[in-house]
Amino acid sequence: MMKKLVIILMAALPMLALAQSVVNVKVDSVGKLASNIAEDQRFKISELKVSGPLNGTDLKLLQQIVNRTKTNKNNPDECLVTAVDLSDITISESSDKGGIKTLANELPKGLFSGAKNLKKVILPSGFETISNSCFSGCTSLTDVTIPASVKVIGIEAFQDCESLTAISLPEGLETIGNEAFERCKNLASVELPKGISQIAPQAFSGCKALKSINIPDGTTIIGGSAFRNCESLTTMTLPKSVEEIESSAFENCTNLESIETASVRKVGANAFSGCKSLKSVSFDNIISIGQIAFQNCLSLTSATLNGSLTDVNTAAFKGCASLSSVTLPATLTSVSSHAFEGCNSLPEMEFPASLTKIGDYAFQKCTSLREAILPNTLKTLGDHAFEDCASLEKVEINGFLSEIETNVFRNCSSLRSITLPTSVKRIGSNAFLGCAMLSEINLPVSLKTIEDAAFEKCVSLQSIMFPVSLKSIGGDAFKGCLQLTNIELPAGLKSLGGSAFQECKSLREVNLRCPAPPSISGDTFKGVRATYIIPRGSLKVYLADKKWQKITGYKEQ
Repeated sequence: MMKKLVIILMAALPMLALAQSVVNVKVDSVGKLASNIAEDQRFKISELKVSGPLNGTDLKLLQQIVNRTKTNKNNPDECLVTAVDLSDITISESSDKGGIKTLANELPKGLFSGAKNLKKVILPSGFETISNSCFSGCTSLTDVTIPASVKVIGIEAFQDCESLTAISLPEGLETIGNEAFERCKNLASVELPKGISQIAPQAFSGCKALKSINIPDGTTIIGGSAFRNCESLTTMTLPKSVEEIESSAFENCTNLESIETASVRKVGANAFSGCKSLKSVSFDNIISIGQIAFQNCLSLTSATLNGSLTDVNTAAFKGCASLSSVTLPATLTSVSSHAFEGCNSLPEMEFPASLTKIGDYAFQKCTSLREAILPNTLKTLGDHAFEDCASLEKVEINGFLSEIETNVFRNCSSLRSITLPTSVKRIGSNAFLGCAMLSEINLPVSLKTIEDAAFEKCVSLQSIMFPVSLKSIGGDAFKGCLQLTNIELPAGLKSLGGSAFQECKSLREVNLRCPAPPSISGDTFKGVRATYIIPRGSLKVYLADKKWQKITGYKEQ
C-alpha cells in the first residue's frame, strides 16, 4: 500500500511543477507574444516575465492570461498568475482590431483591473504613466515596483488593492489621480515625493489602516474626500503652502487628534465632519468654511477663526459637544442655521460688531451658554436660534430687528433678563415659551403682534406693559403665566386669541383701554377670576358681544 502511494506522489510531481511554472518570454517584434506562449501552456503559468516590444494584440493576450480569477476544475494543471515582471517591455501605439488600443510606452487603461490573484508587479522601465484603473480591484496585490521614470499615477490606478500595505513612490512623481489608492484598506504608510502639488479627490479615501503620510511642501490643495474614512490617522502636519481643504477631505477620520491648519484659507463642506478625536483647530487667515465642516467633532474644545471670514456656514460646528472656546473674526456678518447647534459646553460667545444675521437653530441646545449680547448691526434673528439654551440668563438685542422669530428663546429656562430693540413689531409663536425664570419684560414701543404661545408657561412673569401700538395677542400667548397679577390692554387692540390668558391663576385685574371690545374666544380668560376694568360708558358695547357676555366682574372707569 505504501509503495503505491509513493508511486502516485512521484507521478504527480511533474504536474505540480507545471501548474506552478515560471515563464520568461522574450518577444522580438510586436504582435508575436501569442507565438511565444503555446496555447496549451497559457493557463499553467504562476509567474510571468515578458520582454521586448508589444502592441495592443499582445496586451490583450497578456490581460487574458493574468486577469483570470478561477481555474478549470477539469484541468488540474491550470493555475493563476500571481506575479508579472514587465520591466523590459516597450509598447507601440496601436489600434488593431481585436486588440487593445494603446499609446506609445503606456500601459492601457484597466489592463490588469480585477486580477484578484496578482500579488507582485514590476512595471516597465522608462514609462511615465500608470494608467487609469490599471490595477484596480487587484485584491491580493502586495508588492509593486514603480520605476523612477513614472510621473503620473492615474485615476483609480490602485483602487481596492486591499492587501497593499506599503508602496514606494518615485521622487519624480508629479500627479496622483483621483481615487488612485481608494479603499486600499491595509495601506499603512505613504511617503509622498516633493513634486506633488495637490492631493487629488478621494486619492486615499477609505485607507483605514493609514497611520502615516507626509504632505510635501508646495502642496496647495487637499482634494475632496482625499482622506475620508482614514480611521487610523492620528495626526496630520500640513505645510504652509496648503491653502484649501476641500469637501469631506478628512471626514470620519475618527482618530485624528491634531492637524496644522494655520495657513488654510478655505475649508470645504464636511471637511472634518465626524472627526470625533480632533481637539482643536486654529486658522490665521480663514476666508470660508463649508457646511457641516466640523459637525460632530465630539472632542473639539477650541476653534480660532482669525482672518476675513464672513459666514460660519450651516451646521459648521453642530454637535461639537466639548467646544468651550470660539474666537470669531471682526469681519463676520453671518452665523448660519444650525452653525453651533448642540455645542453644549460653550459658556460664552463674543459676537463681533459686524454681525447682521443669526440663522435658524444657530445656537439651539447650547445648554452652557450664559448670555448673548447681540450687536446693534443685527438685522435677522432666526427661528429657534437660542432654543433650549437652559443656562442662558441674559439677552441683549441691540440691533434693528423688526421681528423676534418663532421659538427663538423657547425653553430658555434660566432666562431672567431680556432687552428687545424698539424696532420690533412682531414676537413670533413660542418665542419665549417655557422661560420659567423670566419675571418681567419691557415690550418694544413699535410692537403690533404677539403670536400664539409667545410667553406660554413663563411661570415667573409678574408684570408686563403692553405698548399702545399692539393690535393682536395670539392664542395661548400668556397661558399658564401663574404669577401674572394685572395687565393693561391698549385701546387699539383688535384681537385676543383662544386661551391667551388661560390658567393665569393670580391675575386679578384686567384693564381694558379698548372702547370697542377686541375679539376673543370662549376660553381666552378661562380659569381667570379677575375684575375687568373697561372705559366709562362702554359696558353696553361689551355686553352686546356674545363672547364678552360670558365674562363677569366688569367695572367701568
